[in-house]
Amino acid sequence: MITRDNNIKAIVLIILGMFVFSIQDALIKIISDSINIYVIYLVRSMVGLLAIFAYCKFKNIKIVFKTHYPLISILRVSGFFLGFSLYYFSLSKISLPEAVTLFFVSPFFVTIFSKFIIGEKVGIYRWCAILIGFFGVYLVLNPDFNDFNIYSLFPILCAFFYALTVVIQKKTSDKDSLFTQIIHTYLSAILFSIIIYFVIQNITFTSYQVSEYKFVLMSWQIPSLYFLFILLIIGFTGVIGFFSLFGAYRIGSPSTIAPYEYSLIIWSILFGYFIWNDYLTLTGFAGLSLILVASFFTLLREYQLSIKVNLDKPLR
Repeated sequence: MITRDNNIKAIVLIILGMFVFSIQDALIKIISDSINIYVIYLVRSMVGLLAIFAYCKFKNIKIVFKTHYPLISILRVSGFFLGFSLYYFSLSKISLPEAVTLFFVSPFFVTIFSKFIIGEKVGIYRWCAILIGFFGVYLVLNPDFNDFNIYSLFPILCAFFYALTVVIQKKTSDKDSLFTQIIHTYLSAILFSIIIYFVIQNITFTSYQVSEYKFVLMSWQIPSLYFLFILLIIGFTGVIGFFSLFGAYRIGSPSTIAPYEYSLIIWSILFGYFIWNDYLTLTGFAGLSLILVASFFTLLREYQLSIKVNLDKPLR
């Protein structure tokens, strides 16, 4: 039963989850010059997998590897891995506040995919909100087509793939448990990372490519115990963030607590400013405002129309 006290607890959990996710993103950006992105992905996924197994064992939850939807599950984990590979790579090229702000176009993609994949009705008001939100993205990008940073598009592509996985998860959640889907996400990330390692080893790159894509192409090594410690923190922040989100949506009302996910933007702006002296321009803040207004309106319409969009989101 959802009560006012439960909603308050859920809001606290959401804010905690967003805070640790912002720490994770900041740490990834900090070490992006020293450790390969897929070493980060590998360690993060292994820590997360061990934590999930330990939790299921402690709670006596049966661990199920089998999926009832093998083909679309492959699509889901592949999209998730590709999306967040792009997002994490973007952290090495653009500011943290910009990357996080652009990622939050994901609710608009969720609405679009819900329309075309699971047949939910989307009215004129929500289509208008989507258009306003994407205009906000344009303002955040503030494109100078003579000197456009292509990497600014990567968080948007991540939002696209993330939204696709959310809607697929809704479609498969009738038979595949959330824990099964999360385990698939972690296992696939480990597998994909190892495959990428062996593929890259057999390709010769130019000095320009090595310099430009250093985060992907640098050698697989952990320089010191200091970096290993950071990798472990990244892994545990992902786990804490997941359990915070999962717990929040389990005890609280999604329509009440979902807007608090946007606290991630606040944390990221603060980290970006105090660590790298990065900040959004006035145009960027105007775009952010439009994205927030459009997103909150979309959530409100979903609540008013009793449209159920799956909010038990997969682990970032």
